[in-house]
Amino acid sequence: MLFVSNSGFDVRRMVPGRCDPWVLYRRCQADRQRAQKIGRAIGQILVEQHTRIVEADATGWLRERVPWPETSTWIGERLPRVIADRGLIRALADVIEEYEGMAVDAADRALVHGDLGLHNLALDQDDAVNGVFDYDGAAWADRYHDFPYLLFDVGREDMLDAALRIYEPAVERSLDRSRIRLYNAACAITFLAFRAGVPPEQKSCGRTLVEDLQWTCTALAKLAN
Repeated sequence: MLFVSNSGFDVRRMVPGRCDPWVLYRRCQADRQRAQKIGRAIGQILVEQHTRIVEADATGWLRERVPWPETSTWIGERLPRVIADRGLIRALADVIEEYEGMAVDAADRALVHGDLGLHNLALDQDDAVNGVFDYDGAAWADRYHDFPYLLFDVGREDMLDAALRIYEPAVERSLDRSRIRLYNAACAITFLAFRAGVPPEQKSCGRTLVEDLQWTCTALAKLAN
């Protein structure tokens, strides 16, 4: 903390390090040990984040819903402008309906980042995690929202596995992998819907339409397993 104003805003020192999420993404796809190393670091960060802030600290100023994934209405209005496959649109709507119907246990509410992925990590030259930044979407919400982006659009789940091996014993709570996969799918579907009005070959949030569909279809396949 560098400065706190009388009105309540503060200025903090930047998290040191570099952020190059797409290069890191490709490295983690190809290098299981690198993915596991980063996963362990994220697991430890989440242990601290989810246990050191209690509900009384958050009440009255921290939102109770993460801004992403978007609502079924928002998604439903946009998806037909992105893809024409009615069967796929119905399947995606079913996933969002299941996601929105999830009941959140009070014990699963914690301070969540809400957008925790490679794009919000600062790393040193050896890919050691120096810290997390961009808490703009932070909420007192379901702890599961801090795990979906640890899944990649590949069959392995190295980063998530490593994070949970650190996280679960420390918080004395086992997380439901199928729920994490559901949240991952809901995020992928929201990004796909976010493409409305964007040409297929143009990148939206770093991905083309083909890449967004690959993520979405991989997430659906994981739900079916």
